[in-house]
Amino acid sequence: MSVNLGKIRGQKRAKEALTPIVELLRKEEVDSIFLEFYGPEGVGKLTTALEVAKAVNCESKEEYPCGRCPQCIQIGHLQHPDLFLLMPDMNPDKWAGALKYGELRLFYSPLKQIKIDEIREVEKELWRERPYSGRYRFVIVANGENLNQYAQNAFLKTLEEPYPKTVIIFVVNRPEKIRPTIHSRARKIKFDYLSFRDFTEYFESVDINFSTALLYRITSGSIGVAKRYIATNFLEFRLQLLKSFSEFNLKGFKDTCEAYLNRELGDEKRLSGYVGDIVEFYGSVARDLFLIKNGIHELVINADLKEDLFEFSKKIRSDQIQEMFKIYKEVSLWLKSNVREDVVPYALFAPFLGRDYLSVLRGY
Repeated sequence: MSVNLGKIRGQKRAKEALTPIVELLRKEEVDSIFLEFYGPEGVGKLTTALEVAKAVNCESKEEYPCGRCPQCIQIGHLQHPDLFLLMPDMNPDKWAGALKYGELRLFYSPLKQIKIDEIREVEKELWRERPYSGRYRFVIVANGENLNQYAQNAFLKTLEEPYPKTVIIFVVNRPEKIRPTIHSRARKIKFDYLSFRDFTEYFESVDINFSTALLYRITSGSIGVAKRYIATNFLEFRLQLLKSFSEFNLKGFKDTCEAYLNRELGDEKRLSGYVGDIVEFYGSVARDLFLIKNGIHELVINADLKEDLFEFSKKIRSDQIQEMFKIYKEVSLWLKSNVREDVVPYALFAPFLGRDYLSVLRGY
């Protein structure tokens, strides 16, 4: 009998920490448990949460999860009666499509809130004394930091008076956003960036027209982010963005972003998370320009755009690059506060327009 979390890429430390927990739950020696999976975006936290749910409820007595029994199959299809998955702005009707692409995160906004009504719906199901068919019920909260204040209060009550035979897993990118009274109650499992080997092995079976070494560099080894970039053609889109920056062309930048968001995402999936990708690219451009200005070319992140970045560096002053860093930090905070997306282009262009970014916003 053994726990097999081999589907999870890398994450040796996390898997070692989870193995005895799975064994404990399979023996049904605890009534409930609260886990917090924390670490960088897109490194397998949500996948691991689902694999743990399979392993605990798997019918195999040899190796679990087996991936073949009814319990494993139902959890894998997100159709298990004892599995409750909470996601920001996620429509359950799209789960089949999400699973088809192997990436749930493409179908929900990582910046939308999880509201108290969603918590209440889950609580109604948890009032039952026993799970329907599994050993334990699993409540998995993707982007746990997106629980709004009222939802966090409701969850705190659940943790203070836990439901029987229930495992709650918070999947968290930014644990500092979780209320200390909730955070302190969790058994924490840390996830790390993937090694270059684990990252490249994953993409060996994926048909992409892009260097995996460069993809690793751009995404810091996040498979989730890489899959999103590929699915939305963001890798090719970066060159258009860079040209708009280097030409100081605000209108061109706005039009380029608008066309990209409409073409690749459509109105239904035009989410703040993708505007966040544009902002992250802006931050990486600022870093690359700083490195080029200081003659450290070998550390440039966007290596495929190095020639364009080099030309851009001739046109921009060092104080403007410093202002880009400042704007990047400010706008990143704005997005987490659900700021209107249409103000973002003006703020990003403030260093090129020679005006304080607040003045830019007042002018439009």
